[in-house]
Amino acid sequence: MRLGSRKAFSNRFLKTELGLTAGLATILFDVPALAHGSAPHDGSDLWHAWHADPLVSVPLLASCLLFIRGVQRLRHDLGRFRLGFGLRQIACFALGAALLVIALLSPLEALSSTLLSAHMVQHILLIAVAPPLLVLGKPEVAWLWALPAHWRRDVARYSSLRSLLGILSPCAKPIPAALIHMATLWVWHSPMLFDAAVASDTLHWLEHVLFFGTALLFWRAVIKAHSGREAAAASLIACFITLLQSGLLSALLSFAREALYHAPDTMDWGLTALEDQQLAGAIMSLPMCALYLAAGLIMALRLLTPGTERTRRSPVASTVP
Repeated sequence: MRLGSRKAFSNRFLKTELGLTAGLATILFDVPALAHGSAPHDGSDLWHAWHADPLVSVPLLASCLLFIRGVQRLRHDLGRFRLGFGLRQIACFALGAALLVIALLSPLEALSSTLLSAHMVQHILLIAVAPPLLVLGKPEVAWLWALPAHWRRDVARYSSLRSLLGILSPCAKPIPAALIHMATLWVWHSPMLFDAAVASDTLHWLEHVLFFGTALLFWRAVIKAHSGREAAAASLIACFITLLQSGLLSALLSFAREALYHAPDTMDWGLTALEDQQLAGAIMSLPMCALYLAAGLIMALRLLTPGTERTRRSPVASTVP
């Protein structure tokens, strides 16, 4: 691709990011802030259920603005994007951020308080679709470059931060990360805690934070584990563990003889509570398990392909002034 066309393509992505942040700002300042939104009763008022939770809108808006600033400074300071960060990373981050808006600020969030199947779609976006896209987007590179130069040097030399990361590093390996993520999913899908999270804004917010945080931990561990065959094997096992537990949980929802969760308003949408639960199990078993299976197959291919030793650091990350 010629330099001019690459610049034009990059500018389009930056405009997309700016449009996304403008939309977030509009939601944040023009719509009342409700953690669940106003639950719609039928399809006619579904589109009006957009809402703004500041605990979601403010961090998401700030991260997008920092990303845009970092990308602009990368292009200005380095003259061009370097190997390891470019248009693909910008596209992945933009798509991941847009999916977070859909999952947490759109009518899907309001509908999830009524329908378990909508809740499951939201969870799939939060744990299996948006996190890997954000990890592939390498936002930490853009965020680091958005800081002033002396702040970047301080961050790189901050010994206490490195010590803390060293202590937490065992949890960031593929298999421990998969086990942490699995435990989080099963605990929050217990009927008592699940119903409590739907009824409580605080618990609902905490549920989303833990789902999204442990999913980021899992996907980062799997995607970044490319330094050798041992790391690829650990990632393959982690994907298999996650696929297995997702399949078991979806089977529990699909084949239960009675509704496990309290959902009194499902009849407004033409579904009994049990039918809604079975639909949620089917949604979980098909796209979500397919994503984990695809990730596992990629890890298996990486394991079987000769020359998987790739330890070279990204030039962007290694050129922090």
